Amino acid sequence: MNIRTTLTLRFTAIVATILIIFSLAVYILSADYRREDFYARLESRAITTARLLVTVKEVDNKLLRIIDQNSIHALFQEKVLVFDEKNNLVYSSLDDLPVNYSTWLINEIRRKKKIEYTRQEVESVGIVFQNGDEEYVVISSAFDRYGRSKLKNLRNVLWIGLFVGILIIIITGIIFAGQVVRPLALMNAEVSSISAGNLSLRIDEGNRRDEIAQLAMNFNSMLLRLESAFEIQQQFVSNASHELRNPLAAITSQLQLTLGKVRTPEEYQRVMQSLLDDTRTLVELTNGLLTLAQSGVEKQRFKFNPVRIDETLFAAQDELGKAQPGYHFLFEYDMLPDDDSMFIIAGNEHLLKTAFLNLMDNACKFSEDHTVRMRFSANARSIDISFIDNGIGIPEPEQEKIFIPFHRAQNAQPFVKGYGIGLSLSRRIIQLHDGNITLRSEPGKGSCFRVSLPH
Repeated sequence: MNIRTTLTLRFTAIVATILIIFSLAVYILSADYRREDFYARLESRAITTARLLVTVKEVDNKLLRIIDQNSIHALFQEKVLVFDEKNNLVYSSLDDLPVNYSTWLINEIRRKKKIEYTRQEVESVGIVFQNGDEEYVVISSAFDRYGRSKLKNLRNVLWIGLFVGILIIIITGIIFAGQVVRPLALMNAEVSSISAGNLSLRIDEGNRRDEIAQLAMNFNSMLLRLESAFEIQQQFVSNASHELRNPLAAITSQLQLTLGKVRTPEEYQRVMQSLLDDTRTLVELTNGLLTLAQSGVEKQRFKFNPVRIDETLFAAQDELGKAQPGYHFLFEYDMLPDDDSMFIIAGNEHLLKTAFLNLMDNACKFSEDHTVRMRFSANARSIDISFIDNGIGIPEPEQEKIFIPFHRAQNAQPFVKGYGIGLSLSRRIIQLHDGNITLRSEPGKGSCFRVSLPH
């Protein structure tokens, strides 16, 4: 059963149940009101008849019967019986209509003072009428033809209204369910057209407020992550095949050339050293490619913990200093907070240290004095770190391109050996922590990479 049919049936069942309960409530309340109103009228007729018979001396049984028969308030098949203290019938309004009564009934009325009962749709009220020391029992009965007719008409109207109402509910339910399911049907059609070859397509997000729009937005977000993952995978394969080809080709050619003839130990020593250098290059490239690919995955894959940024920065400096003893590091503090929690963010310490190490290494490599100056500041919103060098600088047309994997500025290629991975990797790591990295540089005057990490 599809969603449209399910919604229609459930909508119809709910509203139909409400209509049935409402109709039953109206009918039951109307029936109770009719019965109570009719019993009140019977009681009023009984009191009036007893008062005329007992208290008005000029009215005898014959005259009272005439009055009862010609009263404008007479009820259909109405009959009033009056009994004295000895349970003798002293008055009957009509002789042709039998009224079932017994001594037990009369005594019960005397005991309870008032009884209401129904026999074969004829409703009766028995009351005790007190006149001084005399106690009379009056039984008034009649058939509520008018009230029952109105109740029957009400029942017919409710049945017709219920049938028409359910029919309208079914029609409106089909229309309503169609309108509800329509965005889902359109979304399903749009999703069906998306494949691995066109992940750039997006589905309509509607008004961006209701649940279906939220579903569309989440699906588009998932498509964006999938597209990014595919691009990273394709880029990794392309970069790996391109960058690894050269050192592998060099290693292969050297091995083939060496094995071509017998050589002296000194020659084998030189070849082995060259192969070791090429192997180290290959290892560096492989590690860089793997780290670059890993940095592109979504941050839910990483374990984020509280990280103290200044300590991570010092750890990166120690590691780089041990690897490159000739590098120099200068720290400057700007807007240093009193609260130590200002130095802490949620992140991955290993990745952040890798990003800082790459930025320090770049600054030192391209500076004649191999010095990097780091300016550190923290506030309630973010932590900002500037990596400043006095190196060769970066031309403005290439300032954005240097964050592309394996791209190196033209003026840097003859200056220092590299692979163009470090800055791309650093930016991905910073973005993974919802931060950003900006560059300010001028050729011949150095560069400043500013990293901002939000708390």
